[in-house]
Amino acid sequence: MKSELLLIDNIFEEVRDRVVYIKFKHLTMSEYKPKIDLYLRRLILEHGLKEPIYVALEESGLEVTDGYKRLVCLKDTIPNIDEIEIPCVISTDRDDIGIKKREKELYKMDISKFRGGRAIPDLQVKWFWGNTETTEISNILTYDKNVGKKFIDTFDKWIGDSKLNNIKGLDKYEYKSFTAGTSQAFDSFWMRHHDRKFKCFEGEFFYHKANWKKFHKWEYINNEDIQVNDAVVISYPFSDFCKEHTNMKTILDRCQQENVPVLIDCAYYVIAKDLDFDFSDYTCVEDITFSLSKGFYQANKLRAGIRYSRYFRDDNIDIMNEWEQYNHISAYLGTKLLEEFPSDYAMNRFRDTQLEYCKKHNLIPADCVQFAFGGGEYDDLNRGTEVNRLCIADQIGDTV
Repeated sequence: MKSELLLIDNIFEEVRDRVVYIKFKHLTMSEYKPKIDLYLRRLILEHGLKEPIYVALEESGLEVTDGYKRLVCLKDTIPNIDEIEIPCVISTDRDDIGIKKREKELYKMDISKFRGGRAIPDLQVKWFWGNTETTEISNILTYDKNVGKKFIDTFDKWIGDSKLNNIKGLDKYEYKSFTAGTSQAFDSFWMRHHDRKFKCFEGEFFYHKANWKKFHKWEYINNEDIQVNDAVVISYPFSDFCKEHTNMKTILDRCQQENVPVLIDCAYYVIAKDLDFDFSDYTCVEDITFSLSKGFYQANKLRAGIRYSRYFRDDNIDIMNEWEQYNHISAYLGTKLLEEFPSDYAMNRFRDTQLEYCKKHNLIPADCVQFAFGGGEYDDLNRGTEVNRLCIADQIGDTV
């Protein structure tokens, strides 16, 4: 009998021609009894057994020389395993280097799929894209003069309709503008304060550091206190923690005291729960920006967002909105998307699946639905904080 986890197609190609299948009951293990490795167990469940069991022909029988941990995982996973045929290789002295090399390749392949942040694959949203009325687009391009305002008003209401979050004070920001995602709002903030030193927490969205290191003076907040000539960017919920940064209010208090301008990035708001914040408490917060990208499958291609500002900036964003030189099709499709899917959609749709996946794979679920936190085996994903954040969007989403 064979298990789907043990098929030859799962095995690394380099050793497939050496694999022989041996029933589990014929394999002899030493007295060494390792504990189950939950990370390795997840690798086997998701990829199948990639590295076969290595055995040597001894007088006592088929002695396992490498693969004790893999066998423990298989025994925990496969019921009535004694009659199951296990892929094995008769080991030689040259195996050690090859095994370590392939294990490293598997680790890199596995870790890489958890990097970054993206929307969850979603058949309902995919159906929406495939069935959107496109005949109106010609009218949008030719006649409609209010498509940007419709998007802004719809998104503003959608944000306020959340039952899982309690955001207050946005009404104090009288100037609302359509933006090309959150990134256009970042660019404008940097341009406006180009003569200041920019500050952010470690673990912040990489886009800031990637640009600052080439064009601006910058420093992590952790490394020095807020100074009068600084400008600060903070994500809320915080990019690495998926909830409010523990030092956010302390830093905002300091910015308020020193009259330091702040931009709050709410890109993860559309996938979050348990946020509670009043923006009206801090006049130092100049701009607040939201977008659709993380909340809806393929919405990143729209580049549709909103910027809340206390004042009319008369900058690139305000000028292009005033002249109606923004992406009308994105504004139109973004409005239709928000009208179709209610506030808190992503969290309500995928929270149970997130919790189930995290429980199965020994992860801690984040307060943003497509993220989780892992232990030391995920240190390669660490971004300078005390957590290792994994994006599990592809693991908990639909097959699209």
